[in-house]
Amino acid sequence: MRWRDARAGLIALAIVLALVEGCPIPPPHETLPWQQGYVSLIRPVQRAVMTPFAWIPRRLRFTQRFALFQAAEADRFRLEIRARTAGGEERVVFRAGPGEDGEYASVLTQRRVRGAWNPTDNPTSQYAPFTRWFADRVFRDHADVDVVTFRFARVHIEDGVPRDTGTSAFEVTRARGRP
Repeated sequence: MRWRDARAGLIALAIVLALVEGCPIPPPHETLPWQQGYVSLIRPVQRAVMTPFAWIPRRLRFTQRFALFQAAEADRFRLEIRARTAGGEERVVFRAGPGEDGEYASVLTQRRVRGAWNPTDNPTSQYAPFTRWFADRVFRDHADVDVVTFRFARVHIEDGVPRDTGTSAFEVTRARGRP
């Protein structure tokens, strides 16, 4: 067999394997009822075809696994930061979302800073240090503020419009003079 034929066969095999591995089927916990039929057929075939070649992505560190058409989950979070004075007066210093309002919006929406607080289904590993850093900044800028509260309001996105659910998660409170 000539080298050209072997090379053509290897290229064809690589294309077929990429198509099989990259077949966009949802993970088991995300499979919708109407998808069950075809996913239950495709997943075992995909697994059987890819098993002999499973070492390739691990060893060479590449894969065709990615979400082709990614969409945000309908249930999301919106960061809200409130400052409270010794007299009990409370004000919002930042609220994420449409308009991104508050005096610190330009700092907090900057992509590198946003990465420290923007959660998926859990806060990022940088969330605790972020809350300390930002609370210290608010305390420095506002001598009357004694407490800064960070919370993620739960929102549900429907037809592109986020709606508050009235609940929150991942609340952190920082008090002036405390770590």
